[in-house]
Amino acid sequence: MTRSKGLRISSLVACGAAALLFAQAAGPVANAAPVARPAAVAGRPAVAAAPAAKPGAKPVVPAVSGPKLVVLIVADQFRADNLTRWGHLLSEGGLKRLMKDGARAVGRYGQQNTYTGPGHALIATGSYGYLNGITQNKFWNRQAGRAESMLYDGNVKILGEKELSLEDDSSPRNLIGSTVFDELRFASKDSKVVSVSLKARGAILLGGHTGHAYWFSDQSGEMTTSTFYTQDTAEWVKRWNSGKMADKLFGKVWDRLLPESAYTNIDASPHEADLKGLGRVFPHPTNAKQQAPGPGYYESINYTPTGLEIQMDFARAAIDGEQLGQRGVTDAIAISVSGTDLAGHLFGPYSHEYQDMVLRFDRAVEKLLQDLEKKFKPGEFVVAFTADHGAAPIPEEAMQKSLLAGRVRKGIVKDTVQKALSQFYSIQGEWVAALEDPSVYISPKMIAQAKADPAQVEEVAGRAVLEIPGVIGYFTRTQLMRGWMPPTDVSTAVVRSYFPSRGGELVLVMAPFYFWGKYGEKEQGTSHGSFYRYDTEVPVVFYGPQFNPGEYGVIDQVDFAATLAHSLKLTPPAACAGRPMMPMLKPRTVP
Repeated sequence: MTRSKGLRISSLVACGAAALLFAQAAGPVANAAPVARPAAVAGRPAVAAAPAAKPGAKPVVPAVSGPKLVVLIVADQFRADNLTRWGHLLSEGGLKRLMKDGARAVGRYGQQNTYTGPGHALIATGSYGYLNGITQNKFWNRQAGRAESMLYDGNVKILGEKELSLEDDSSPRNLIGSTVFDELRFASKDSKVVSVSLKARGAILLGGHTGHAYWFSDQSGEMTTSTFYTQDTAEWVKRWNSGKMADKLFGKVWDRLLPESAYTNIDASPHEADLKGLGRVFPHPTNAKQQAPGPGYYESINYTPTGLEIQMDFARAAIDGEQLGQRGVTDAIAISVSGTDLAGHLFGPYSHEYQDMVLRFDRAVEKLLQDLEKKFKPGEFVVAFTADHGAAPIPEEAMQKSLLAGRVRKGIVKDTVQKALSQFYSIQGEWVAALEDPSVYISPKMIAQAKADPAQVEEVAGRAVLEIPGVIGYFTRTQLMRGWMPPTDVSTAVVRSYFPSRGGELVLVMAPFYFWGKYGEKEQGTSHGSFYRYDTEVPVVFYGPQFNPGEYGVIDQVDFAATLAHSLKLTPPAACAGRPMMPMLKPRTVP
């Protein structure tokens, strides 16, 4: 895809009505003001007050009928093949039980940016990033002139922390449209939604605008939230935090759950990352070389089963503390399991460590199901399980198997674009404003200084980055905004992951087994963020009396939210692009 100086793109085919519609609609949506949220009261999100009942009136029947409790479990970085590769090692009462007795399928993401934020947003809304606004974990805020977390909200604070960083996720303000659990709260004013994760973004996005999100603080070793939700935590949260669970687990060593012979591949790859003194081989100390609990230790345990243990204990406390499912209406709890992703980044998807995290997650699910069965009768709770993305093999390990693989360093991308634009326009300066995988943001000041056509600038930069090994394509902002896209699966995936006010001037397309960004800088660890199968295919399981047990092949991941909403007799989320998987669902009875 080339173009001569000052001329329009010549070798592109129009993408059709869908891309054109996106280009026309994107502007107004991108500039939409955030929806105001009612003030929180008594430690939980406020909702509009219901009209006062008239004297002698009959009690109002809850608007939502169905299960008492909906449990949504999202495993961060969990490929679909995990369940088959290690299925024989799973417990009978955990993930294997969900698969045997539930409706199961492989969910496939149809967007390019398979990261935590976009994946969780798609699960919750049933819509792609170009509609829900969450296309990356971080982006260049053009108005503020700085890089920010996609969920940064300068109008709120994180409870118990000294200062809110631009890197911090703190509210769902930038999430556009509704989620499944927002729709639950719309349908039933008394329903509660609680979401829990080690990562803020995992909890925030699953909880939506009307739920209450909690996440683990690396500073305090406690579960926290932000003032978006409340000015003070509920009493049950204070009690749980006062127990100092993370501190009590200080010094715990991470060793294999099963005998070493049960683990595949090797345990000593030199390309696994060593973070905070965890080491590369079992057993792993988790004290981060500290003498007492503190921020370094609190960060390190996120990458180990200790973090998983803390998170699941808090989730059970949330069910009890909020009396979820025990108040005559349908409540929901969302659990985003972060440990699989964090361990996967460090050690890779074929490591002993990652396999062990999968097995420990399985046992945690088994314990959760056991606890639920003590509180609820059969059929009174529903479990929905999926993942936000997969992961690529560690590139150096792929290369050892004669595959073309590698890492693209951000510095190389920046220098390449800088050199190309400086030479073409004969103007020196900081042409690159920011690099946030997969976007290259070009400085509007430099474009103005050069009196250049933005479309031409984008093309000059795009042609230059194609010379970098591992970069096999690019799309420009002008192409994406005007619908000048070739009709391919790749272009469709990129369009779905592009939000105009948050996307860059250039979107890079990497070859299989190549990536860039944070984990592209050193020859350690791995990452994700592509439209290739190792990143896009995840498990989908629905467990409960509303579902027909069995295997249902491959579904589009946008169908997940639609199917869950249909099973709960809810309106689908506002921008949901999916359809309920009707074969999975038992027929509804006519009232």
